[in-house]
Amino acid sequence: MDQHLDPEIAALTALGEPVADARVSGHLESCESCRLEIKALRSTVTLARSTVGEHELTEPPAHVWNSISAELGLAAGVVPNRVADVEAVVAEPVRLDDVRARRAGIRRFIAPVLASAAAAALVTAGVLSWSAGAPRDPGVTVASAQLDALPDWVGAAGQATVAERADGERVIRIALDAVVDDDLVREVWLLTESVDGLISLGLLDGPTGEFVIPATVDLTRFSVVDISAEPVDGDPTHSGNSIVRGALDV
Repeated sequence: MDQHLDPEIAALTALGEPVADARVSGHLESCESCRLEIKALRSTVTLARSTVGEHELTEPPAHVWNSISAELGLAAGVVPNRVADVEAVVAEPVRLDDVRARRAGIRRFIAPVLASAAAAALVTAGVLSWSAGAPRDPGVTVASAQLDALPDWVGAAGQATVAERADGERVIRIALDAVVDDDLVREVWLLTESVDGLISLGLLDGPTGEFVIPATVDLTRFSVVDISAEPVDGDPTHSGNSIVRGALDV
C-alpha cells in the first residue's frame, strides 16, 4: 500500500473497528503520518464518548430510517435500533474490498450532504480570509495551573492558562517543557480530582498549544489539567503515562 490510508478505513480504525486486511496494519507500521492522523481522529472519538453532554440519546422518528432505507435500497422496515445488531456489525472485521463496495452503494445517499458541506466550507473560508488580518481576541484569564512532573518524568514542567473571550468561548493555553521520545505523542486532558472522569482536548504539537474547551464542560468538576505521553497503538484511552499534571485555580 504505497498511498496513504483510505479516509474511510482511517475513520473506521479510529472508531475501534478491527481491520482484517494486513495491508492496513503493514502501512500503519511504516507511515507516521497515517498513525498521527488516526491518533487525532481517536482524540475526537474520545471526546465524543466522554462525559461531555452526557444525556440519553433521542431515537430518530421512523420516517428518517425509512428515507435512509429507500436511498440505500434496503428492505422495508429495516431499522437499526438494537444494540445487539450494532455490536454484531462492529465485531465483524473491516476489509478493504467491503469498504469499496459499501462506498459505491452509499454514494447517492451522501452526495447531497457532501455538496452542502463543500458549500459551507467555501463560505467559512471566505469569512476566515476576510478576518485573517484582524487580531483574535486573546480573552481574559479566568484560571491557571502550574503543571508538575509525575515521578517517571522528573525535570518536566508545564503551565496551563484558561482564557474566556468576549463571545464566551473558552480556550486553554498549554506550555510544556519535556523531552518525549519520537514514537510517542503528547495529549492534553481535563480530569476530575478523583480521576473518575476525563476529557481529551487534543494532541499537543510542539512546546505550546491552544485548545478550545467545549461549552458544556464544567471546569469546577474537570479542574485538573493532565498531559500524557501516548503510544500510537490504536487505543484512544489514556495511557496512564502522565508527564505533568496540575489543578486549575477555579
